[in-house]
Amino acid sequence: MIDLPFDLVPLATVRVTRGDVHRLGQTAFHRRVIGGISRGRWEGERLSADIVQPAGDWALPSTDGTIMLLDVRQTLVTDDGATIYVTYQGRADRGRGTYTVAPTFETDDERYAWLNAIQAIGQGRTEGDDIVYAMFEVR
Repeated sequence: MIDLPFDLVPLATVRVTRGDVHRLGQTAFHRRVIGGISRGRWEGERLSADIVQPAGDWALPSTDGTIMLLDVRQTLVTDDGATIYVTYQGRADRGRGTYTVAPTFETDDERYAWLNAIQAIGQGRTEGDDIVYAMFEVR
């Protein structure tokens, strides 16, 4: 086994509440499900913010619907007024109710410029109408 040269540093607990869902069915390219995010929150020692509109997931389900490729985009407004764009891709295993994602960030606010340089990873679980993630910075 290779000794991995990185650490996982807690970033935030993220709660996402699902919004409206639009199913395209089989298009000329693939099936797509567009799921809105009605509200959400990132809560951590270094990052605390609300998810505001626009936000959603442009997911691609497998043919049997058990796995989905995620394509999530979120707009965050921090408790101290910064705006941050978050995007993450990953996979959802609908049978297990798990979500594994890899967020990246963009902001012009100097207080959060460190986010522009990091890679995060997270894993979430379904809790009712919400998905709750544990997000980590990879160092």
